[in-house]
Amino acid sequence: MKKFIVLILLFAVSFAFSQHMDVFLKNELRKLEKSAQPKEFHLLVTGDENLADELLKAGIRVQTDLTDRATVIVNRDELNTLSKIPGLKKMIMGPKQRLDNSNSVLYQNVDAAYENGYTGENVICGIIDTGIDFYHPAFRNADGTTRILYIWDQNISGTYPSGYDYGAEFTEAQINSDLTSGTPHSVVAHIDANGHGTHVSGIMAGRDHTTTPADTLHGGAIDANIIFVATTFYNSATQEGIAYIFDKAAALSKPCVVNLSLGSQYGPHDGTDDDPVTIDALTGPGKIVVRSAGNDGSDAVHYYAEDEVSSDAIAFSFDVPDFSSEYVTLWLEEGDNITSVSLAWTGGSITNITQGNQSTIQDVTLALDPAYASNNHQIAAYVMIENEDLNEVPFVLTLNGLSDANSNNTIKRHAWASADAFALPYGGFSHGTAYGPLVHFPYTLGNSACGNNVITVGALVSRHDWVSILNDPGYAYHYNFNGDDGGIANFSSIGPTASGGNKPDIVAGGSILLSARSKDATYSDVFLPKAPYTDNYAYMQGTSMSTPAAAGAIALLMEKNPTWSHTEVLDYLSTHAQGTTRPAGVTEDSLKVKEDPNTWDRVFGYGAIDLTDAFVSSIVTKNSKSPEEFRLNQNYPNPFNPSTLIEFETAQISDVTITIFNNLGQKVKTLVNGKYNPGIHKAVWNGTDNHNKAVASGVYFYEIKTSLGHKAVKKMMLIR
Repeated sequence: MKKFIVLILLFAVSFAFSQHMDVFLKNELRKLEKSAQPKEFHLLVTGDENLADELLKAGIRVQTDLTDRATVIVNRDELNTLSKIPGLKKMIMGPKQRLDNSNSVLYQNVDAAYENGYTGENVICGIIDTGIDFYHPAFRNADGTTRILYIWDQNISGTYPSGYDYGAEFTEAQINSDLTSGTPHSVVAHIDANGHGTHVSGIMAGRDHTTTPADTLHGGAIDANIIFVATTFYNSATQEGIAYIFDKAAALSKPCVVNLSLGSQYGPHDGTDDDPVTIDALTGPGKIVVRSAGNDGSDAVHYYAEDEVSSDAIAFSFDVPDFSSEYVTLWLEEGDNITSVSLAWTGGSITNITQGNQSTIQDVTLALDPAYASNNHQIAAYVMIENEDLNEVPFVLTLNGLSDANSNNTIKRHAWASADAFALPYGGFSHGTAYGPLVHFPYTLGNSACGNNVITVGALVSRHDWVSILNDPGYAYHYNFNGDDGGIANFSSIGPTASGGNKPDIVAGGSILLSARSKDATYSDVFLPKAPYTDNYAYMQGTSMSTPAAAGAIALLMEKNPTWSHTEVLDYLSTHAQGTTRPAGVTEDSLKVKEDPNTWDRVFGYGAIDLTDAFVSSIVTKNSKSPEEFRLNQNYPNPFNPSTLIEFETAQISDVTITIFNNLGQKVKTLVNGKYNPGIHKAVWNGTDNHNKAVASGVYFYEIKTSLGHKAVKKMMLIR
């Protein structure tokens, strides 16, 4: 009798509201038809402006409220209630995201920040990943206490974070208690059995006081506090993790940078679908999300054609270790039309699925959504394969009745696969471009890396060879097809977005990075360094690694500019990037490098991240109690070589200029020119003029003027 009731429920939900469910939720309901086991669904729902209020009235467990969208947890009995909420438009489950699996940190010139007192102390580093080994010395202060303020493990049971109904939250006090308990994990029942999250965290914010000499190995924001979310990898859980971290940082009155070294190929890749739109809505002043571009640059994960044909047959096949669930999604240009889709494979087929319908045979699902079901008004087809016996089996997806309904003489169709799959990625008219040893394909960014308000990071080759505990003296390992230093890593996904948008934004070192090793994860000896680092460190590579390298540097930018939003961060990165150079003896034909920084291309974005200009001859503002009066302080050091710090205090908002003159009264440099809030501000002069040419030794004067009528002059001496 219980099974009969469950079947009636599932049928009612599917019939009444199936047009508002994504294919993953529909498929999950189908799999549950023969089961009476309890099941909870973690969903993103969208609707009218007061959606969350309606959800709460109905008793739905709302996790994150963003006005016209919310993340919720519902059990199978609550799905009918959810489907009847006034103004509800979509119920989205989506696939699980996947991980986008030193020299890199130093390459970004983070020393420019350190030399000026910016080490991350006044910024929060948020990381959403597999977990973090909180016992690792990279995440502990010199006195052994933790730098981690909170861990939210979404995968285990325990005390929920305030406002959420799942997982277990652990505080700084609990972590410190565990560290001194003598019984590891007796207080904090969290481990990183994968190792990915620990490695990522070390790159973004690690600082190991136990190495000799101290700080031999470190990340970017070396003194930042960390808030970590061990995620379930569902989109809604990731979104909740971002909201959780930003809320904690706001309570501490600190800016925050969140690192996402994960993603998937599911979606239209134009920033319009609900996952990137939701993440965009979570960002703002002092709230930055940095995301990996993806690791599919040299894989056939994308198919494209635009010829005017009445049908198209797209061949693909997956060859995936530990096959569980793979997918293909296809998006038709807005305004164009299609009659139906069919799918054939060895031993099975699904034919003529029309818009608004789907069918499942042998755990293979084919669906065709009408244009009104997507935010970009494009018709979309979905293939889901959940039958491990179909790994390596050839499939053909056929598009029937294609028509150029928008009359632009093309029928553009983009498709993405969850892994390397397409036989002819570009319909045979293009086979990618060689930027190094391997061919790279355009449009291979992860779907949510195409979001409008995230910083998207690709990967440079920052280390070609590495030495492990297995190497004899004089020998090293290297990947045959990884490319040479200064080039793009063979795995780094490249742009643009499906709509032609400029992504990735920047690149950072991502090949063979040495970072923190989780004691609870298993590593091949090939990736373990020689003593004294064997026990605590390991080599890994991927845009998973380049992203926290960039995120740590961006955290230092945010410490200096705590109210910056995504717009200001990208403005800086896109105008102060650095190029890359190829090694001696490597020809231009064999390796593409970034020779024109601050101009965008689909491989390197605007170039490699560089902090130099942010901390040399530029303004720096520290969070502090507002001064009671205007003051210009004496520079320090004085005399100086090569740079000096000029500090001024403002009690009210005002426009401020600081100009440097030589002893003849000639203007040498406009050091500061802008509007500043009340506070203590610092500017660094590096002894150059407005053309960035070094000036001679001698006496110089610096004059400050404000829009409130303040004026002051002081003398300083440069000795070369």
